[in-house]
Amino acid sequence: MIQRTDLHRVEQEVKLVRWDIEVPPSRGGPRSVELIHLTDLQVGARAFNRPRFLEYREWLLSKRYRYVLLGGDLIDSATKLSKANPYENTSEPIWQVKEVVELLRPLQGRILGYVGGNHERRTIPTFGDSGALIAERLEVPYSRGVQLLDIHFGLHRPFKVSLWHGGGAARTKGAKAQMLHRFMSQADSTVYLVGHLHDSLLLWDWREERRAGKIRLQKIVGIMSSSFLDYWGTYAEVAAMSPSDTMMARIVLEPSGHWEVTMR
Repeated sequence: MIQRTDLHRVEQEVKLVRWDIEVPPSRGGPRSVELIHLTDLQVGARAFNRPRFLEYREWLLSKRYRYVLLGGDLIDSATKLSKANPYENTSEPIWQVKEVVELLRPLQGRILGYVGGNHERRTIPTFGDSGALIAERLEVPYSRGVQLLDIHFGLHRPFKVSLWHGGGAARTKGAKAQMLHRFMSQADSTVYLVGHLHDSLLLWDWREERRAGKIRLQKIVGIMSSSFLDYWGTYAEVAAMSPSDTMMARIVLEPSGHWEVTMR
């Protein structure tokens, strides 16, 4: 059984959400739970690699207790008012919303959180935040900024996640790491997830924590996932940005309270 509780809302946006996953292994429950970061699909862009996403979605669905955290820029949504060229899109933003909802519909029931990106916000001057529309159609908790998630599973009481799309226009690995590390200084989470810069980074750190009269080191990690966009023949290649391939974060939670991170 998985149960959602919205703990902190600002108008229609969910800023803090709790999930309880309570079925013990002895009753057919999970021996582990996986949290998969999906970000920067940019559906509607000519560079969107649909076959790769469909392959990734099939892998996600191949195991029951894989859950999804949506990191923003799910559609490209270029308009006359945005920096991007609408001619690099395959359809208008409203049809991109329909398309991405259809692509994500098989994952409905597994999506634990969703933060909008700068591409969703492109439509705000026209018909409003397209991320809010996507979230409403998928019935998932949405924040256009930061979203905090508390995952209660086994001895994780809770496992804390900070989700944000990311920001800036960093080109070097060091500058990208600075953006990620700055985000890791916020909140009291264990894992911090970003996208936006279409690159992959894994950044470990430790935080001093008082517990039961002793000082312990709490392990924390910041993860940047890349995108589902092709590189060659796109604006990224024309601008000589660093090439990257699809790498999404995967956090594995064990009932014992242990956890690990991989990239796929």
